Amino acid sequence: MIDIKLQSEDNKAVVTIDGQLFTEYRYGHYVCRPYFYPVLTAGGQGLTRAYPMEEVEGETQDHYHHRGIYTAHGLVNGENLWDEGTGHGAMLQRGEPVVGVHGDAAEIDGIVDWYGPEGEKLLEERRTISIRVEGDLRIIDQRSEFRANYGDVTFGDTKEGGLFSIRVPTSMDAKDKGRIENSAGQVFENGEGEETTWGVQAAWVDYSGPLANGEQWGHTVVDHKDNPRYPTYWHVRGYGLFTANAFGVHDFKGDAEIDESLTIPDGDKAVFRYRLVIHPGRGVDGHEGVRALIDAFQAS
Repeated sequence: MIDIKLQSEDNKAVVTIDGQLFTEYRYGHYVCRPYFYPVLTAGGQGLTRAYPMEEVEGETQDHYHHRGIYTAHGLVNGENLWDEGTGHGAMLQRGEPVVGVHGDAAEIDGIVDWYGPEGEKLLEERRTISIRVEGDLRIIDQRSEFRANYGDVTFGDTKEGGLFSIRVPTSMDAKDKGRIENSAGQVFENGEGEETTWGVQAAWVDYSGPLANGEQWGHTVVDHKDNPRYPTYWHVRGYGLFTANAFGVHDFKGDAEIDESLTIPDGDKAVFRYRLVIHPGRGVDGHEGVRALIDAFQAS
């Protein structure tokens, strides 16, 4: 049974499954974007990298801004909302999200305001998240409605971003013992060969490998067929970064003449939907239920 409780004093929503912690949606303004952390198996094993929220022996400590599962982009109306260095913008929860259980799903709904570094409003995001359980699978569906309420909004062409992003645990890194595969049939595994899965279009990507205790687990992220620029490009790397980024084309293709920015006109909106299936097993076929969930999402 899934449950969700808002802990206002700690600026987080806590999701439990059969009374055990699954994840926390952290939205406090002490960081510059909401994110999920920790994300745990039923046995308490971490499914994302702990850094920078915690320091765990053996984990990498690069890219301070890669926090669990999150949304960000590095060029919004020319402002950096990806890094957390000097001059960055921020995505801040407006008030508290509305949370509850509807049917078999825990839901999070609210407004995330995107700001430039001087506090200027860039856009309004209505973010709706549904979390449910199917046996030993965990399914997170996110719908982001980006509203251009303050003038045109341009998502610039840069690889530094991901409207759905994960930093996988270091033990899962594909440059070591992990595996990346995509819907186009490309695979990068155990650090062998070229990272052919990086910077290409695909309907879905699966990143899997061992957790700290050796169990094999994976994340399958699915780009919805109705999203702008479907199928998205993927900024997915052997060192553990895993993002769906439709706006990094000039970097991915290595051509400075390309500009695949996306502009939402003033008063208009754009909707992006993603599904994450967290599964035991290695690869998209490591669990028999994953492909059915991919197909069901595309049919929704």
